Amino acid sequence: MLVITGSPGVGKHSIARIIAKKLGLKLIDINSIALKNNAVISKDKSGYVVDIKKLSSILRKEIKKDCLVVGHLAPYVLKARNTSLVAVIRRSPYELKKVYAKRGYDREKIMDNVSSEVIGICLYDSIKRFGEGRVAEFDSTGKKPEKLAGEIISVINRELEGSVGKVDWLSLIVKNNDLQRFFEYP
Repeated sequence: MLVITGSPGVGKHSIARIIAKKLGLKLIDINSIALKNNAVISKDKSGYVVDIKKLSSILRKEIKKDCLVVGHLAPYVLKARNTSLVAVIRRSPYELKKVYAKRGYDREKIMDNVSSEVIGICLYDSIKRFGEGRVAEFDSTGKKPEKLAGEIISVINRELEGSVGKVDWLSLIVKNNDLQRFFEYP
């Protein structure tokens, strides 16, 4: 099983569709499964609140060996067993702020999501759940989905080596003297 995860707005679904088509994999969207199977408990100002246990159970029944699972909840609802690669998509916090504004997120939701990306919550949680040997991070900043899909496929095919720890948004925003811009609420 191939997994694509990352913060909202990094390009997970676009990349996943390309890879699934090129590799002939069944695409399983965690968000769609949650909505279709009543695994959503409620909706608050940040988005949907999901029943993690129920969603995990549903996904165990849906997932087959040759599939690609996509969604930011992957580290919380999937098991490491049968996972070949977890591609964590990262994106510049400067770009993400613009993406979230276009999506109509309120300031608090923007700051929550951007600060999570800066400190690498999805990467950390993926390593914790799946193990560093199964996780590779990919920077989607300024890249077309087709290019990034090609990079991920190259890692799958062992033409490139996947790695973690190469994306460091915190150093970037410190260097740009923007720490307060990404971590202080009004």
